[in-house]
Amino acid sequence: MRIRLALACIAAVAGLTATGLAQTTAPKAKTEAQFAGGFRPDACRWPKGARAKQLSACCQMDLQIDAQGRMVDGDGECTDESFLEPTLRCLAAQDFVPATRNGQRVADQQHLEWEWRATTPAGELCRKLKTS
Repeated sequence: MRIRLALACIAAVAGLTATGLAQTTAPKAKTEAQFAGGFRPDACRWPKGARAKQLSACCQMDLQIDAQGRMVDGDGECTDESFLEPTLRCLAAQDFVPATRNGQRVADQQHLEWEWRATTPAGELCRKLKTS
């Protein structure tokens, strides 16, 4: 009885080890480019007059992120068109985590929402972009 129990335990451990090994040798999943966070105020300047008027805006941005995590191209739509150029300039100065394919860094598209808040969150403005 003890020998059978020991063999069953060894078989169970061997099964777990084989399963763990299979997981570590499987191909690595792909990831998408992601905004790394942070903020560079020297590059993120409000459009002329917008701050004094306390204008807020929401921008839906489509960016091309290179394999080093830098924005190399971008375009988008903002609730106030005067915010598009400042948003592109601001995002070009930010850090991104590059996408990966099979464990290698690759260029990728990144879609994100960027808000300019004068006084309160611009959430309602972002909803307007989604419905248009």
